[in-house]
Amino acid sequence: MPDTLAHFGVQIIASKALFRDADARWIGLGCLLPDLPWILQRATLALGWADPVSLRLYAIVQSSLFFSLLLAAALSLQAAQSRRIFLLLAWNCLLHLLLDPLEIKWGNGSLLFAPFSWQLTSFALFWPEELPSRLLALLGLLLFPAAAWLDRQREIHFIHSKERQGAGLLLLLMYLLLPCALFSGPLAADNHFAATLLAENRKGRWIEFDRRPYQAEQQSILAYSGETLQLEVPFGSLPEEDGTLSVRGRFLDHQTVLLADWHLHRSGRDLRSLLGIFLLIAVWSVAIRAKRI
Repeated sequence: MPDTLAHFGVQIIASKALFRDADARWIGLGCLLPDLPWILQRATLALGWADPVSLRLYAIVQSSLFFSLLLAAALSLQAAQSRRIFLLLAWNCLLHLLLDPLEIKWGNGSLLFAPFSWQLTSFALFWPEELPSRLLALLGLLLFPAAAWLDRQREIHFIHSKERQGAGLLLLLMYLLLPCALFSGPLAADNHFAATLLAENRKGRWIEFDRRPYQAEQQSILAYSGETLQLEVPFGSLPEEDGTLSVRGRFLDHQTVLLADWHLHRSGRDLRSLLGIFLLIAVWSVAIRAKRI
């Protein structure tokens, strides 16, 4: 998926063009909403509170367009001009999930029509290391701070209303709890190959992983399920240094994958995303300190 800065670059332009006087702080928040499940997944994995595959299924469901819109509605109900804010957040959630599939991300994609369809959308046009990703990130690094600076004097109004807070809380609970009842959808569609990893007999089954830790000495990757999988190649050789690897192939046995293709990542994508999140937190924090909220 494009990093957070890349989303800022495209979505600032698209939102400012469609919504007259759209506030960059709300645009930035809308850019981040579909990624919140994946950010929280990383934190939860580090704490060891849940089974990794179940946690992945939860994040798959929660990061869909439908659940992103639930969260956008819960937030917008607390703001003045709630309808306009919801449309702005919803527009940015949709843009985010249309931009994500542009990058090559094996075994992944956007869920635009869940819970009615669990088919992943993937356009797979370029790798994170390639020029389009870098240019979009640079665009976001330049545009988002500039747009936030221009909007710095604008005030953001929240409404103290028990009815709105109650409705927002109900939507938030749906956002948090309803994914647990929908695991069967992504499992049946084998999203992220979760069903394959849970199968008792994996031999002969196709598998794809995006950006997993790779150990050169053992020629293995760490799957998101927490397992170490051995890699074999029918020709050529695997990288001689540790790194981050995307792979796709077929299981020879329960723990060994015969690769059809692999890609070594040399990208600062995570750092660019962290910088984008830091900038978003910073502009909202400045607004709070300046009593603009």
